[in-house]
Formats: sequence, structure tokens, C-alpha cells
Amino acid sequence: MRSRILVLGQFTCIALLLFGGPWAMPWWAWSLFAVGLGVFGWAVASLGGNNFTILPDPREGNTLAVHGIYRYVRHPMYTAVLVCGLAFTLGAPTLLRSLALVTCAVVLVLKVRHEEALLTARHPDYPQRMHGVARLVPGVW
Repeated sequence: MRSRILVLGQFTCIALLLFGGPWAMPWWAWSLFAVGLGVFGWAVASLGGNNFTILPDPREGNTLAVHGIYRYVRHPMYTAVLVCGLAFTLGAPTLLRSLALVTCAVVLVLKVRHEEALLTARHPDYPQRMHGVARLVPGVW
């Protein structure tokens, strides 16, 4: 149930970021958005066959992703959401988008913590294998 609530919160924030203001943005904001989409695409390509799910719950028979972008970031899809949200928030700012971005960051941090607890339960070596790999932003967290 907690996983579904976190996903609902995440997608609600994404909808508010996308539709909480105009889409007329300067080129640099669209460039930042494209970077976010690129991070997302790299994450999907690096993830591996049986690992993709919108829920933080690991799928049955999953493996730990440690190749591609996962060498640098544990949760690059969440990073991509934040980068894309930042593009809309800075490129076409509204109060609603600012609140949605902050809320999205909080929801994703909670989702990271929940997902990592589930991954550790499934893969006891997860903390050791992920040592030195940033959760969302290399060099920050």
C-alpha cells in the first residue's frame, strides 16, 4: 500500500509540474528538459530486462542494476523526474510548479528510502554493492 501511495504522489507531482503553468519556455529550459529525458532513456537502457516497474517494489527475479548510468546513480529515473521538473519550474515558473517540485523531491526521497529497504531485504548485499554510488545526485546524495 505504501508503494502505491508513493507512486500516486509522484505522478500527481509530475502532472502538476507539466500542467501547472504555460509551456512557453526559453531554449535553455527545453535543453534542461532534454537532459532529463536523456537521463531517463539511459536509465531504461541500462536497467535490464526484468527490472522495470513503476512501483518501488522489486519484481520477482530482479537483479541489481550496476551498469550504465547505475554505476553513478542508484535511482536515475527519479533524478530524471527532478531534472525535467526543474526545467518547467525555472523555465515557466508558477507557484504551483514550485510547490510541486519541492513536494516531488520529498516524495522521491521517501520513495528512495522505501525502495532501498525493499532491495536490501531482497538482496542483502545491496548496501555493500551500492557503497560509493550516489542515490540521486552524484557528489551530493
